[in-house]
Amino acid sequence: MLGERSVKDAVNKAIDSMLMVEREDNRIHVDEVGGCLRRSYYDRRERSIPARERLILMKRFMRINSSQSKEHHLEDLVLIASADTIVDDAVIRFEVVDKLPTAPEPASLIALNASLWIFNKEEGALVYLTRDGDSIQFSLTRDKRLFDETIRRAKVLSMLLKENRVPVFEPSEQCMNCPYYEKCYVQHKRYENPTLERIFGLKRE
Repeated sequence: MLGERSVKDAVNKAIDSMLMVEREDNRIHVDEVGGCLRRSYYDRRERSIPARERLILMKRFMRINSSQSKEHHLEDLVLIASADTIVDDAVIRFEVVDKLPTAPEPASLIALNASLWIFNKEEGALVYLTRDGDSIQFSLTRDKRLFDETIRRAKVLSMLLKENRVPVFEPSEQCMNCPYYEKCYVQHKRYENPTLERIFGLKRE
């Protein structure tokens, strides 16, 4: 019988094997273009992935390979969407969060909107859940202009992957928690000046 450490090692090995699967550069999932394209590029190219990022990629991997996935074929690109649940004429997407948001995350809205067009559904719902059982729901009616922009970003990412060119960085609040932070910004260290701290009453953390 496997011990706890052996089980953990086996799980990590299985995750590694899934994440190392090479995906074709002309097959893009809607989750990859809702946020920073540079991050999505590094997600495909990097081999050293922090633990938290591995969980995010695993979630994306499971969506890509979900039985409720559908492909949207363009001239030289395949855009893939996944639905967590389809009820009647609506696509429902679930997100587990630490704290319920007051507004839906833009990247999730972009992915959900693209899913509505690819699954040919008129409406969708974005449901946020906490581990404590709280939830909040946002509804969405599909928007063609937003879908066209999603396709454009997918084409850009696909082209840059083929050419091995890193996308331009897109500054946002998400940068602070990005595992590739120092690939976009210069390395830095905390600056301490006792004189300024004394004059202006600055406090060290």
